[in-house]
Amino acid sequence: MKMPKVDIDFTTNVDKLYHLFAYFTLTICWLFSFYKKKQKHLKYYIVLGCVIYGIVIEVLQSKLTDYRTGDYMDILANSLGILLALIVFNQILKKIKVNSL
Repeated sequence: MKMPKVDIDFTTNVDKLYHLFAYFTLTICWLFSFYKKKQKHLKYYIVLGCVIYGIVIEVLQSKLTDYRTGDYMDILANSLGILLALIVFNQILKKIKVNSL
C-alpha cells in the first residue's frame, strides 16, 4: 500500500508562528511591566487590550492597504500567543510566590 503524498506549505505556517511569537512577546512584556501594580484585574485588561489591538491591526490591513491582507488565522495566532503569555506569566508568578515564602 502506498502512502498519499502530502504537500505542506511551510511559508504560510511559519507566518502564523511569527504572529504567535510577536503577540506572546508583546503581552509578556506588558504583563511584567505592570505586575507589581496593586490593581486586581490589570492583567486581564492588558490581555484584552492586546487581543483588540491584534484584531484592529488585521482589519486595518485589509481595509486601508492594497498590498496587505487581513486574515482571521492571523487573529487566531495572535490570540494564541496572548493566551500562552498569560499562562506563562501566571506560572512564573506562582513560582515567585512559592519561592518568597
